Amino acid sequence: MLKENSIILVFTVVVFLIIILVSSTPMFLKILLALNAVALLFPIVRKTLLANKGRKIKVAFYTSLIFTVLFYLLAILSDNNLTLEVIPFLVIVLFFSLVGNFAYGLPVSIIAELTSNKFLNYRSLISGFIHIGFGLGTFFIEPEFFIPASVCSIIFFALDEKTSRTK
Repeated sequence: MLKENSIILVFTVVVFLIIILVSSTPMFLKILLALNAVALLFPIVRKTLLANKGRKIKVAFYTSLIFTVLFYLLAILSDNNLTLEVIPFLVIVLFFSLVGNFAYGLPVSIIAELTSNKFLNYRSLISGFIHIGFGLGTFFIEPEFFIPASVCSIIFFALDEKTSRTK
C-alpha cells in the first residue's frame, strides 16, 4: 500500500483529514471526504482513477456541466422571462454538482468498475445497476438531493460507458 516515495501522499492525506476534522462541514460530508482521502492511499484506486488519461475525472466534470446545462434548459422551459440574474444560481448548481460528482460519483464509479470487471458478460448491466442504485440511494441519505443525484448518476453512467468503449 505504501512505498518510501509516497510520503508526500500520506502527509497530504493526513493534513486533509485534520482540516476536515476541525472544519464545520456536516458530519456526512466529513465521513465521505475522509473515506475518499483514505482511498487514495490504495494503488488500485489511484490506478483506476487515472486510467486512460484521467477518464473518470473527465466524466465527473462533464457530468456536472451537462447537468447544469440541463438544469438551465429546464429553467428556460418553465419560465420564459429568465435574465442574466440566473447565472449566479447556475454557478452554485455547477459547484454543488461538481462536489457531488467528485465526492460521491467518482468513488461509486470506481466501485462499479472494479466490481463489474469481474463479470465481463454482464459488465455494463452491473455497472449501470451500481451507478444508478447509488444515485437512487441518496434518498436515504439526503432526500432533497434524490432527484439531482439520480439524474447525475444516469448521466455519469452513460458518459462512463461511452468513454470506456472508445478508449
